[in-house]
Amino acid sequence: MLDFNNRVIEGTMTNLFYVKNDIVYTADLTYSGVKGIIRSILIKLLMENNRQVVEHNFDKATLSTADEVFVCNSIIGIWPVKKIDSTHYRVGEITRQLQNWLTQLKGKEVEHAS
Repeated sequence: MLDFNNRVIEGTMTNLFYVKNDIVYTADLTYSGVKGIIRSILIKLLMENNRQVVEHNFDKATLSTADEVFVCNSIIGIWPVKKIDSTHYRVGEITRQLQNWLTQLKGKEVEHAS
């Protein structure tokens, strides 16, 4: 989904991240979009693990230069994006690491609940 300035904001039911040169980017949601729970958790996990994460405004052309792209929400967790229009993406190291961290975090929550 795009805002009124044609900047990428999010998916219809997901937050969107992309990786370029080992830096993780996501949309600046100051004026539009939903700051989802998993989005907030991922940003916190990245910062706690000394990974640079940047919230900024970007357009679709920026995504075409990304190394990795993924979306997230509280139901699917992290879902790697393999293709947008004619641009193909690999499921990269950072996406896989975040999936692992999120799985570990969910496991800890289950242990504490029992």
